[in-house]
Amino acid sequence: MPTKSRKFCCCSAEAGFSLIELSIVVAIITLVAAIAVPNISAVLENIKLRGGAQQLAQFYQETRMKAVQDDAYYEDLPSSDGTGAFVDVNGNGTAGSLALELPAGMVLNNANVPAGLNQNTLGFAPLLTESSTMFDQDGVSRPGLAWSSRGFPCQRNSATSICAAGSGWLQYLQYSPGSRTSYAAVSVSPAGRIRVWLYRGGVWR
Repeated sequence: MPTKSRKFCCCSAEAGFSLIELSIVVAIITLVAAIAVPNISAVLENIKLRGGAQQLAQFYQETRMKAVQDDAYYEDLPSSDGTGAFVDVNGNGTAGSLALELPAGMVLNNANVPAGLNQNTLGFAPLLTESSTMFDQDGVSRPGLAWSSRGFPCQRNSATSICAAGSGWLQYLQYSPGSRTSYAAVSVSPAGRIRVWLYRGGVWR
């Protein structure tokens, strides 16, 4: 009688991680996290800064529309602490119904900003608060961005002059949530074109 052959199943032991392999994986994860977290923080800061600059740009646009609708000129002024802005509707340096509050840690500040937003970049020589000459309806000089009844940025050079168009505008924003400061800007061309700028990689774009 033929003998039946028996088949045996060889089961290998289940493989696992050694302590050295596990340590290497943990080290790699830690290294990747150390590289990624600062980059994520920078991206989130840029998103928040861009959002604040876009709010300011929209605020300028709202003032522009109001000046055209009311056939008047209105001025945008920064708040005393730079954390926002308001429309001087009554021409006496006080806040009207339109006001803007920037996100926490963000201020309107033109001091010590990176160079680069000049006539060559913008296509016009911009005025800033520090170089503006603007008299309100009450005859008091309050430097700021004013809008004419035709929707153009304007300046009133004396208590009795009209608000004359022809000047561009530039306002910088600074955001310092920690030890690092990020920069943005909002420009207004003499024709009234509003643009948001971010400073990234050593370049305004």
